[in-house]
Amino acid sequence: MADKKFKYVPFVTEVMTARYPKLSEPDTMGEYADGKYKTEATAAPDYTWRFQETIQGVAEAYFAGKKGVHLPWKETKEGNIAFNFKSPSKRPELFDAKGNTLKTCVAIRSGSLIRISGVIAAWEKGLKRGVSLWPDAVRVIKLAEGFDARRAFGPPEDGFDGTDQKARA
Repeated sequence: MADKKFKYVPFVTEVMTARYPKLSEPDTMGEYADGKYKTEATAAPDYTWRFQETIQGVAEAYFAGKKGVHLPWKETKEGNIAFNFKSPSKRPELFDAKGNTLKTCVAIRSGSLIRISGVIAAWEKGLKRGVSLWPDAVRVIKLAEGFDARRAFGPPEDGFDGTDQKARA
């Protein structure tokens, strides 16, 4: 079996909305788990069109006249284009909007606004060929809030305070 051959073109996205992100930890559970760091992301229509053109340009530069070239996007149920970003072997660096490294406990959720830098990788293996988006770094512009079960109770009332308990023998 022939080894994959790669050609790389760097990219930096504009602000996009994360969908099903597995950026804080790899995708290891479920039917489609592959152990990779990945996310889908959607963008404003004008940027979506420009980013598709950039990717298509890379595909045409390396695979001119060839058919069946895999491209890293799909149409969502809502009719938007979702780009697929998947790291082949490493965790992308994660930063906040000010450029500070995110703590490992911060989970990037669907709906977070992000920017991604990485490479457009044109690859070929045997008769298969395509273009992939490999993220090297992700900047979180706005972190989507998740459900916090503790906040569901509302403000604390007078009552039991577990921090006041003394050890009992």
